[in-house]
Amino acid sequence: MAKSASSGKRFPVRTYVFFGVLALVLLGFLWDGSPLGSLAVRKAVTAKFSTVRRVSPDELVAWSKDPNRPPPLLVDFRPPEQYRMSHIDGAVNVDPAAPDLAALRRVTPETPLVVYDGPGLLGAAMVSGLSEAGFTRVSHLEGGLFRWVNEGHPVVDDAGPTTAVHPINFWWGRLLRSAHHP
Repeated sequence: MAKSASSGKRFPVRTYVFFGVLALVLLGFLWDGSPLGSLAVRKAVTAKFSTVRRVSPDELVAWSKDPNRPPPLLVDFRPPEQYRMSHIDGAVNVDPAAPDLAALRRVTPETPLVVYDGPGLLGAAMVSGLSEAGFTRVSHLEGGLFRWVNEGHPVVDDAGPTTAVHPINFWWGRLLRSAHHP
């Protein structure tokens, strides 16, 4: 006699494991600064823009201090109001809503550029655009400005050092530690 389909286990163990992992991932997005969410965004950006050169915040600091390498020009690819709230010292702003490369007009194509945005997604796309515009040494700040400040690196506004970073919206703001919210 054959067993009926309703007897025995309802769900295989792997289903419970899947939902357990899913619950942990969702809880990870609620954590202040969401390291799990940041890692997920960085992995997605790396998968989508696999040919884009990346530089971590610590690598950028070391590069900027290395006297044997020309310092990179930082390109902040966020709306002007976000740039005015805070940016990495020395960065030039390019508005993603109306990308005008006038700020880079006097920059030679061989000048090293490091592009960033808030969470690190648009900056990677901008690298491709700058490469198509003729710039040959363009990199992306991995994790964007959110990772930069979450790891303790400084930002400035027009008045000097600041700690506030524009969170974009509630969901993107989950990747930014609450201490950096305005």
